[in-house]
Amino acid sequence: MNSVPIVVAGDWHGNLGWARTVVRSAAWQGVKTILQVGDFGALWPGKMKGRFEARLNLYLEASDIRLIFIAGNHDNWAELEKLPIDEDGLATLRSNIKYLPRPGRTTVQGLTVGGLGGAFSVDFRYRTEGKDWWAIEDLAPDHVAEFIAGGPVDILLTHDVPAEIQLRSGLNLPADVSARANVTRELLAQAVAATRPAHVFSGHWHQRRIDEIMHPDGSTTRVDVLNMENSRDGNAVLLWPGETPLRIEPLRISGS
Repeated sequence: MNSVPIVVAGDWHGNLGWARTVVRSAAWQGVKTILQVGDFGALWPGKMKGRFEARLNLYLEASDIRLIFIAGNHDNWAELEKLPIDEDGLATLRSNIKYLPRPGRTTVQGLTVGGLGGAFSVDFRYRTEGKDWWAIEDLAPDHVAEFIAGGPVDILLTHDVPAEIQLRSGLNLPADVSARANVTRELLAQAVAATRPAHVFSGHWHQRRIDEIMHPDGSTTRVDVLNMENSRDGNAVLLWPGETPLRIEPLRISGS
């Protein structure tokens, strides 16, 4: 078994203090790679644009850690989608911050990692397109078809959660908004059913859940829904490469 774990982290929303705390906690475990499941806060418009990534990158460099993220519905899709993709399947945001486009693939410590970012912002009517909302954030059937055509992966990173997973929600959404939000979840369910990854890691719903999806051939997909920033018990896990199912434990996030 690979003795060097990987960290998988949930939403950060551009919170630099929390992101640095997770990086520091990961470094204590000897981690060299952090995977982040979207709502990273990438290239968020405004007078402070780019400051979060620049400052976090300095900390990542000092810790000798690389961070790979997918986009959620609180990331600047318009600019992320224009970044050139390197041979490793990643786009470079900063020296130690890489973006995994959808429907992308890369290899991390011998594991094939797929990315299907995106989710629908249920509050889009109160947002401004190009400022804090992007119409291209939704997952589309073409993304899923291309992902499926690429074959299986060991790990699938998604921002939203496959439809089979039951979640807690205090939102009282209009029927049309709820239906549109569920489109991404149904598409993710199709992707998981077709490729049957051993592990899916998601965020978006600001809660910690562990569940399984059973497939007709008897195989299972473990789904870890990760909580948002400031959740010391639920925002990040340690993942050890090796034989599936992979060993997963909570990351002890300490400090401030």
